[in-house]
Amino acid sequence: MPTFTLPDEHAWELPAQWRESLHPRRGGTPHPPPPAPADPAAALRAHLEAEKPGRVLTQALERAVRYDPRLLAAGRRYLDRGGDDPDVRGAAVAALLTGGSVHRHAAVQLADLWMARFGAEFTARALGETIQLVATHALWAHDPDAEKTYDRMWRGEDRTALYVLARAVRSRLAVASAADYALACEILGGYRTTSVGRIMTSYVLPTQTAWVDEDCAAAAGWAADETKDEDGEHVAHHWLSALLLLAAGTPRHLAQLRGIHAYMLDYPPHTVVGTILDGVGPAAVPLLAEPFYLESLRLGDDWRQTRPGADLVRLLASIPTDEAFRLLCRTTLDETPLRPGWLLKSGALKRYPVRALRILAERETGAPSADTDILGTLLLAEPRLLPAAAPQLPPRARDRAAQIVADGGAGIGTGWAALLDRNGRYPRVLDTADDEKRVVGALAAVPTEEAFGLLIDRIDRKYVRPALLVAAKRQPRLALRALVARAAGNDTATALLHDHVLAYPEAVAAELPSLPEAGRALVRAHMPAPPATGPAAGDAPASLSAPLRRAPALPEWLVIPALPAVRVRAGGAALPPEAARRLCELLALSTIARPHPSLADAREDCEPRDLARFAWALFTQWQAAQYPAKTRLAMIALAHLGDDHVVPQLTALFGDWAAGGTMRVRTGLEVLATIGSDVALTALQRYARRVRTAGLRRFAEEALAAAAEARGVTLAQLSDRIVPDLGLDADGHVTLDYGPRRFTAGLDAQLQPWLADQRGARLTRLPRPAATDDATLAADAAHRWAELKKEAKTVVAERLRAMEDAMVTERRWSVADFRRLLVTHPLSGQITRRLLWIAEDADGTRTLVRVAEDRTFADVDDKLVPLDPAAGIGVAHPCHIAADRAAWASVFEDYAIGQPFPQLEREALTLADAGLDGIAGARVEGGRLFSLAARGWRFTDEHSALAHDWAGGLTTIVEFGPGYHWQDPDQPQHVRAVHIRSTAPVPEPAEDPARFADLGPVAASELARDLRFLTR
Repeated sequence: MPTFTLPDEHAWELPAQWRESLHPRRGGTPHPPPPAPADPAAALRAHLEAEKPGRVLTQALERAVRYDPRLLAAGRRYLDRGGDDPDVRGAAVAALLTGGSVHRHAAVQLADLWMARFGAEFTARALGETIQLVATHALWAHDPDAEKTYDRMWRGEDRTALYVLARAVRSRLAVASAADYALACEILGGYRTTSVGRIMTSYVLPTQTAWVDEDCAAAAGWAADETKDEDGEHVAHHWLSALLLLAAGTPRHLAQLRGIHAYMLDYPPHTVVGTILDGVGPAAVPLLAEPFYLESLRLGDDWRQTRPGADLVRLLASIPTDEAFRLLCRTTLDETPLRPGWLLKSGALKRYPVRALRILAERETGAPSADTDILGTLLLAEPRLLPAAAPQLPPRARDRAAQIVADGGAGIGTGWAALLDRNGRYPRVLDTADDEKRVVGALAAVPTEEAFGLLIDRIDRKYVRPALLVAAKRQPRLALRALVARAAGNDTATALLHDHVLAYPEAVAAELPSLPEAGRALVRAHMPAPPATGPAAGDAPASLSAPLRRAPALPEWLVIPALPAVRVRAGGAALPPEAARRLCELLALSTIARPHPSLADAREDCEPRDLARFAWALFTQWQAAQYPAKTRLAMIALAHLGDDHVVPQLTALFGDWAAGGTMRVRTGLEVLATIGSDVALTALQRYARRVRTAGLRRFAEEALAAAAEARGVTLAQLSDRIVPDLGLDADGHVTLDYGPRRFTAGLDAQLQPWLADQRGARLTRLPRPAATDDATLAADAAHRWAELKKEAKTVVAERLRAMEDAMVTERRWSVADFRRLLVTHPLSGQITRRLLWIAEDADGTRTLVRVAEDRTFADVDDKLVPLDPAAGIGVAHPCHIAADRAAWASVFEDYAIGQPFPQLEREALTLADAGLDGIAGARVEGGRLFSLAARGWRFTDEHSALAHDWAGGLTTIVEFGPGYHWQDPDQPQHVRAVHIRSTAPVPEPAEDPARFADLGPVAASELARDLRFLTR
């Protein structure tokens, strides 16, 4: 056991998050400015030549005001010389012309240049002159002749430029030499002749405490001054007074500045608050927690600005004072809704244990409370705390702590339990789900049998089971006693006891003698019987017996002895317990994307179906523990050991998971992609079609694309391979069995589901089961019929889109794939028979065929056509049919074959029909854009263009404006341009060779058809 020492509860340093961007002060927290460039003048010139800073300067020069000509000339001369000019007035004017609110870096460049080229004296004088220009409005005045002015905005830009410049100078003077700093103080002291001068010099030189004292006392009057200048704008000190917060050095300063709103200060609040803490120290915190500063500095709760928010709570937890700790307790434990989670995760209890004992003891009321439970947990979880802390505790706190220890923690935990019970009723008393989760964790941290029992009593509450399992792993003997005490007549406690006995056999054996006889009998009833002839450890395959470089920790919810046995392929013997554990360890060392190398060998050594059952049982243990997020072990097991049987069970959970967030669903989609079977990928594709969440749909589509790449096929080819058969047989029918009665279902000529009884009479719905029917079979038949109707609508629509797209893009199948994936497929085959196909031999010979009822191929004269195995076959386009179109239309009409989309009746157009020359400016209905997006086109350029990829590696783009938006889909659009490019990127600087004339006949016809649809 490591040596126990009390932490230093009086040490303090500014927390890191508040140091990152503070305004440094001399002698305060080190925060040096960024290194100055090697050539500050060149850096300034390069900065001003950039687009945005150059625009700022141009806009300043074009203000509709009357500039003082001499000052303006001095500023422009300074800038023309790149800052290489010792004129302080010119430098000051340049700072105001280049440092408006739009772009702030010019001030930094100027400060670097001044310090490097001319030193601290020049820098102080240039800043002083800038202060004077802002205070006196000497640089420019209102122009009464201007038609439109924005004087108030421009005055605000000048104030902002001054502030940004002053901040840059402050950071550089903070690290200057003592002599330079003293000189700057002397020079800037001469500019304290106006209120603006006083404010800015106190801000830049906060170590001048006499200045800061004087100015903070006057600040309230300045901020309240409603005097306005000739522009109708408040005088500058009204706005700039808040900068004194960044000069404050005592709590009195903050009290004097209370009521001054932080108009000029930066957000988020870390910059301002960090600077205040650097100057005032921990004594600032009680004042910052007052309602005014909570709201003004945005330290309050997002919804209730007058209540401390998360940032201030974290700050309170870092302050080593009793006042801060009391405020922390009041904020989290007294103000409703309660936020105990913030206290528990703040680190204050670990950082200040003695202070916590003292203040929590004084807060106790005698009733069960969070104060008592936190106090008791501190004492019970670390027995060495009280002896070490006792000399520092007042008598009352010391006696109370001793009483808790002497009583063995009796009653500790009842406050948390009561809080959870109150939160289970409306209105809830805890602020967030995280607070509830942490209260459960706090109850689980109480190391007493009584507290563990309180957890068992609330096992069905959210977060309780995983916390209980963690506590049981930490103290298995204590958990055993609590479970035995509550197992009688309690099925949940009995199930927990069963798993606990299996999971911790050593602890059970050690604790068993101390249990009463009835308890011992109960435990023995759950202990596994020793195997009569169990396999030795050496019987495990090498993949599950080789030593690991490191054995990973397994989650507390995992009960390996409760998992089903896994048999070795060669001989059928079950894995010994050590091998089952090793299998879990291999999974724990894996990720979904990168399995442990030995895992593949284990899959080869073991029965696949057993591994899948093992994985699903492991998953259900994780599910029973309420899906602890600390490990992905269960999902990894499904990904690498699961099979087709786990797919529907897993996907059935996606709906509930999505209601609470998408991360678990995303992991489930990864699992399906990793399983990679046709069944798994079909489920993945079905989910991609159905899900409404764009992010999940995109993730599923990306997973499908990755699966296609892993198989070495395109996404379209993968889609062919995973088309569900919907339970249809080879003839396209499915039997729905009621037992004594049977019904038949299939798809009609319109590819809609139909239903018929045993006599062939069509039905509109399944009849209700009769008394003589088999209820189980009837329920299953009803489910299958409902699924067929639901799935057929989606799958048929998707396949029709795929077939039409195949026609438009001139996709070709091999004859073998055509037969296997399309002709003989129960669903795809019915679509295939309704279309005309074109076979292209290696020598370019084209033959038009249709698929007959007997799955043979016939020509226009109904003669059998043998297909060359080397031929490519695809959906025929009207451009291919030409003179035979009427004859083929007659054949389809004679056989009453209805086509699922326009093919024989489709227009055959040419590029001339597209009207490319006159399409620019054509008016377009917004809804038609969306219609094209469902016909192979896709939105690009933030929905201001549509693109379509054609055969031959060409892509056409239709640009339109103002742009399609789903919130206003009917907004009229106008075509801006139609152009063509190569689908694959063309390396620069080569010119894209794509031309419209390069489009093939099919692509040209379809482009013309779509453009005519778009603009008619």
